[in-house]
Amino acid sequence: MNMKKTLLAIAAAAALSLSVSGCSDSSASSLRYNATLDQASQAEKAAVLQTLQELVNIETGTNDPVGIPQMGNYLEARLQALGANVVRHKAEAGVVGDNIVGTFQGSGTKSLLLMAHMDTVYASGILATAPFKVEGDKAYGAGIADAKGGIAVILHSLGLLKAQNFSKFKTITVMFNTDEEKGSFGSRDLIQKLAASHDYVLSYEPSGLEEGFGTATSGIAYVQAVVHGKASHAGVAPEAGINALTEASALVLRTQDIQDKSKERGFNWTTMTAGGSATNIIPDKAVVNADVRYGKNEDLDLMKGMLDKAASTPHVHGATIDINLTRGRPAFNANDEGVKLIQKAITIYADVGGKSQMYTTRGGGGSDAAYAALSGKPVIEGLGLPGANYHSNLAEYVLTEPIARRLYLSAQLISDLGQGM
Repeated sequence: MNMKKTLLAIAAAAALSLSVSGCSDSSASSLRYNATLDQASQAEKAAVLQTLQELVNIETGTNDPVGIPQMGNYLEARLQALGANVVRHKAEAGVVGDNIVGTFQGSGTKSLLLMAHMDTVYASGILATAPFKVEGDKAYGAGIADAKGGIAVILHSLGLLKAQNFSKFKTITVMFNTDEEKGSFGSRDLIQKLAASHDYVLSYEPSGLEEGFGTATSGIAYVQAVVHGKASHAGVAPEAGINALTEASALVLRTQDIQDKSKERGFNWTTMTAGGSATNIIPDKAVVNADVRYGKNEDLDLMKGMLDKAASTPHVHGATIDINLTRGRPAFNANDEGVKLIQKAITIYADVGGKSQMYTTRGGGGSDAAYAALSGKPVIEGLGLPGANYHSNLAEYVLTEPIARRLYLSAQLISDLGQGM
């Protein structure tokens, strides 16, 4: 322990104000170094690695009919062991499994929602080629960073607080959902409902190797344009046909201006399928799909309007176009209170030597924080373990050295926020 920590620990002990023990002095700094919690967090590292191994050893690709229910049972038991009242919510939209929601009741003033997803991007059988292992300062395994590391941080930080008999919160709710990797269509309504009834939302996606916190992610949507034409013999009577493939190509060209990077709007056609049955037949159908990204939620309707206008004026006479838009995750933009939450986390983290920062550059991906943020409540994302190689064919891993300070950050943040500090 360095001199700064020693002095701060002495001051904290003299004031009898360790926050996890239920400090009643609301005027005391909420960001003081907590020696007791720091030591307990360091002692918990081996237990966290054991939990990570157990989590990785349950294969939980989205909609896995074996692994997802097995993981739900595992998480239910872990939350119940911590003293939570657990309710299982059947996933919607035909998604496999139950969303697990555990609730703790305390005597404080603020309610917190903690969330992480149990599913991964990996297909069944991945354990054969990507087993759990620890090598040097890295722990490897499918989904270990995204987001089984976050699950482990939630379970163990709550365990640390329980060991300190911490109860100065109104409600702590933990939600583990089944389908984040596929857009959370089976859990997004539940996320929004829970977020609206809590004061703060803490989301435990991996932080990345830089251990920072982002303020913005992109909204995601999917477009399918179905072009209808008329079949005819391509050699004998092409003029009698209506070429759906030609119209689809023209639609792609006349919608290039929907994308505008300066306004954080992304619109890219990605796949095309012609419906022709032979090389000598004018195709009567073509399907084109586009990936849509946006920084402002209100921009999605604007982009859809531009697309509808382009579709209403076909290039090939007689062709018709049906536009189908599927909304994925909304854009996440941290509000002012969310920014303060990030700043608070960075300060807490520094007390145990953690170096972190706030990133304002918008990420191209999305997370469930975006659904939670629709409530208007402050949301912080990235409280999981620092890791890399997720969503790739490389070996996914988390760094083991930061485990103790990530536990400290999570537990101290929960403690402070639960007390309204």
